[in-house]
Amino acid sequence: MLIKKMVLFVLVGTSLLSSGSTFFKGLTDIVDGAEKEKAEKHKVLNYAFKQRMRTQLIARDVLLIKMNFNTAYYQKEALKNADAFNENFYKLINSKEEIENAKKQYPNFGKKIEDLNATWSKFYKSVKNISKDSNDTKSMHFIVENNIKILENIAYIFTSFIKSYQSHDKLEASMAHIKSMLYTQVGKPRLYFNQIVKEKLAIKEKIHLNESQKDIETIITKMDRLMKALKSGDKDLELSGTEDRVILEKLLISQKIWEEGKELLLKKKLTKIEWATLIEKNDLFIKAQTKVVTLVRSSNDN
Repeated sequence: MLIKKMVLFVLVGTSLLSSGSTFFKGLTDIVDGAEKEKAEKHKVLNYAFKQRMRTQLIARDVLLIKMNFNTAYYQKEALKNADAFNENFYKLINSKEEIENAKKQYPNFGKKIEDLNATWSKFYKSVKNISKDSNDTKSMHFIVENNIKILENIAYIFTSFIKSYQSHDKLEASMAHIKSMLYTQVGKPRLYFNQIVKEKLAIKEKIHLNESQKDIETIITKMDRLMKALKSGDKDLELSGTEDRVILEKLLISQKIWEEGKELLLKKKLTKIEWATLIEKNDLFIKAQTKVVTLVRSSNDN
């Protein structure tokens, strides 16, 4: 922000120095106001951005509980992620100005918020139930059946918020769209990995066998393409790739973990040790790719 203020002062020129400090105070207030508005928008987007991965993490952990895999630990993890989702969700729906702005442009936006609120309330209660009783099959069933519905509603809300912020100026809107696509796509690999592991667990527990297997194959294909696109670009995915050495190094780490995890995901059956390895790879990938997300966003937020 300091750099932006300095640039504005230079552009104004030294001839205005004689007009006193009032002008500069007013100019500073304008810049501060614009920066504050931008920060508020980023906060709202972050509330939505973080939620997509959590939906699949919760479902994954509930299925791990169902297979009696480190039950006490994943009861705590599922509840921790549900609490975080709940906190962010209510920050999101209490962003009244941003929601009203999105409603004006998207008539269906309000209904999506209502639907998500209704489903999430039951979902959250189900996670709480499982955190107390690992054998609550009714709550497990609700989570497994509704996690994708919540994910899809969150994705719609996130996309709508981004579009509602875009400028009416064509050049600015185009630049904002490119950035929003990058931010959306760079976060997806974490979501994809969680989804695939969740579907693999669903197959093990004999839930949606054929559907889950097809989903695994589809998402692996998407994941492979996206990981390559983040590095080298993909016109259809609206990604231009990167030449940033630090980002490329971090992407290489993520790619290595993904390839190791994919070997296990492609196996028909896994031993208990292999399941433990796969979950470890899943968690390591999230950490590694989160570093990529942070770098990408910090290098483009200006």
